[in-house]
Amino acid sequence: ILSRIEQQEPWEYIRGYAEFKERIFFVTKDTLIPRIESEQLVDIAIDLIEKEKRAYKQIPDIGTGSGCLIISLILELEKKGKDFEYIATDISRDTLAIARKNAHFHSIDKIRFLERDLIKGNDIKDKSLIIANLPYIPLRMYEDLDNSVKGYEPKIALEGGEDGLLHYRRLIEIITDSKKDIDLLIEIEPSTIQNFKKIVSKNQSLKIFKDFRGKERFLFLHFS
Repeated sequence: ILSRIEQQEPWEYIRGYAEFKERIFFVTKDTLIPRIESEQLVDIAIDLIEKEKRAYKQIPDIGTGSGCLIISLILELEKKGKDFEYIATDISRDTLAIARKNAHFHSIDKIRFLERDLIKGNDIKDKSLIIANLPYIPLRMYEDLDNSVKGYEPKIALEGGEDGLLHYRRLIEIITDSKKDIDLLIEIEPSTIQNFKKIVSKNQSLKIFKDFRGKERFLFLHFS
């Protein structure tokens, strides 16, 4: 263990789990280590359902990784007596296996896990709230990351192309082509927000939420 620590391997991988929303989630080198910033994505989603009273039928989690977002959201909504249809997708079969393990650990059996490169249009239903924390780190920023991140966490879960928005462009295209009533809640790298605004339709509303550090990290869009 000391040798692994000396080599800057993250403690979460060494012990085999991370904490998210005060709960344990198993992680391996096939999954990104959940970040505290992402906990707010769950809180915003709950506010949209409760305070905004949006009548969702389905909640897909795109690029689920360890499953920490969708599982945490389900557990919080169950406390409030709310239930929806849930989907979790990931491009990696090994990663989905960890997400399934975490769902089982938390006694969640209502998630439909799909091996997908993002999602297919016919997977999405009308009145859906899609949540996504896709790989969003621009290539140059990724190359400068500390070895404790770049040397151990999966690149496929971190690097988002030249400007960090490669996967979000594709996801927005899929949602737009579906021609369905969809809300999208995502997390981005704050430094990419100006470029993100350029890919949003002029007729499309964009709501920005700041994280606890005051950075513009979470975005909400409506498609119809």
